[in-house]
Order: sequence, then structure tokens, then C-alpha cells
Amino acid sequence: MKTVLFVCTGNTCRSPMAEGIFNELVRRWRIGGLRGISAGLAAFAGDPPAENAVRVMAEWGIDISKHRSRPLAPQLLEGTDAVVCMTPEHLAALRGVFPEGRLFLLSHGVRDPYGGDMETYRRCADQIFDGMQELIRWLHS
Repeated sequence: MKTVLFVCTGNTCRSPMAEGIFNELVRRWRIGGLRGISAGLAAFAGDPPAENAVRVMAEWGIDISKHRSRPLAPQLLEGTDAVVCMTPEHLAALRGVFPEGRLFLLSHGVRDPYGGDMETYRRCADQIFDGMQELIRWLHS
């Protein structure tokens, strides 16, 4: 099974939404052998997802309400086949820590919706979804 790790800052908005969208697309498209997980570069362990992230994902039929944030730890990287970053800054922070060729930037970067309204979170989810389709095709090939 290939494991894809989605990384953002706090692991309460973008990366949990990316994990949820990825796992749902893999399920809907009946692609075996792929799973998504998420973590944050500056996450506190155990924080719930942002309320608007939960609400937007619920609109998509995806439940991320039980997600709890976790900081990026070396053991997560060890069992990971690909790391997908939300910003160029996240990508730069992981260069040299994770092998090139398996480190990716999603959708040319995804802006942090933290503190934004529902429309901000919807735009973020749409941007994640757009990048996800290309990523899944690449991983599945």
C-alpha cells in the first residue's frame, strides 16, 4: 500500500481536507493500494479540525470531524511513499529531509483558509480537489 502524507502548518484545515478528499476519491474511483494521512509542521497534537473545514467537507459528503492534528514526526516520513505540501515554504522545509522525486507541491500551492468564512474554505477545497486529480493519476500510474 502506498501512503501519501499531506503536510500543512497546523494540520487543522488544508491537510485534513486533502486527506479526506484523497481518501474519498481513491474510494470512489476504486483505486486500491493508496491511502492518505496528514500532519503539520507546526501542529499541536490532538487539536480538532477547523469548524469550517468540517462543514465544507460535510458538504462534499466527507467526514473529517474525528480528525485530530499531529505534528510531523520522522516515523511518519519513514513509512511514506510521497509527501504532498500545501505551500512552497512547506516544500522548502522538507527538502533534504525527504527524497526529491517523492516530494510534491499541491496545485502550485494552496492558501491557508484559517479564520476564513465558508466561501474561503470552499475555494480551498476546490483548489485541493483540482490538484488531487493529477496527483492520484500520477500515483496510480
